[in-house]
Amino acid sequence: MASTSEPPVAIVTGAASGIGLALSSHLYSLGWKVFMADISPQGPDAAASIPTTTTGSTADAPTFVHTDVSSWPSQASLFKTAYAHGGHIDFVAANAGIVDSEALHAVSPTSAEPTAPNLHTIDVNLGAVVHGLKLMVHYARKERAERRPAAQAQRAWRQKKFVATSSITGIYPFPFQPLYCATKHGVVGLVRGAGPRFLLEDDVAVNAILPAFVSTGLPPGSTRDAVAAAGHLTPMRSVLRAYDELLAREDAAGETVEASGEELYWRKPVEFANSGSRWLVDDPEG
Repeated sequence: MASTSEPPVAIVTGAASGIGLALSSHLYSLGWKVFMADISPQGPDAAASIPTTTTGSTADAPTFVHTDVSSWPSQASLFKTAYAHGGHIDFVAANAGIVDSEALHAVSPTSAEPTAPNLHTIDVNLGAVVHGLKLMVHYARKERAERRPAAQAQRAWRQKKFVATSSITGIYPFPFQPLYCATKHGVVGLVRGAGPRFLLEDDVAVNAILPAFVSTGLPPGSTRDAVAAAGHLTPMRSVLRAYDELLAREDAAGETVEASGEELYWRKPVEFANSGSRWLVDDPEG
């Protein structure tokens, strides 16, 4: 990342707890101005819990912005607020997520008419990521358009980073939460499909992290206890290391980094079955 006189600006969604809170604290300690977004009423307390006197950070204290990521107007307002801080947004962690909003395998009475499924999980886990990506690219282009020669001399262009939180269930089947699994597969498809072109045309690096089981507030405590007892918890430091590696690289586009245990695995798409499949994906228009 280019050296500048201003702290870089980050937006972290789902920032009131878990990965989002840990990432917000980590970024702030590294000198980032962090806008913490969450729908939780505990959000302001979470932002206030980040130490601001002992880290040596040169950035302003984190700012909490109450946000419903499934709402386009709410996310748009978040980005507008962050951009107004200094005329740039340098990193977005599209991290907010929820478990299944409906049990698809549940048995319902056949004597009644079926009801429409609750798709809120899709709205939060996938739709909101699309919203965030569109907003990130918009403000990257806006920054370029508004930059003047004097501003260019004061502050070098920073490559923009967009990292979505998928999951290991984005590459493996997960029958216990099929809607959650579908959204996380969708995030992987989105970054792999969109990433290379956004890097080439807009210098926006679009990638995803795929954490295994991390101790957060998302799963029930009994599940966390069972995973811990089996020795399969992934420490938060592994997830933060995945972010650090993606922030450090300027050639990463459409990458999916699995964080499992103490290790990181840069997962690649499946091999093409034949030349026809490759042609249809790579160059269908010649």
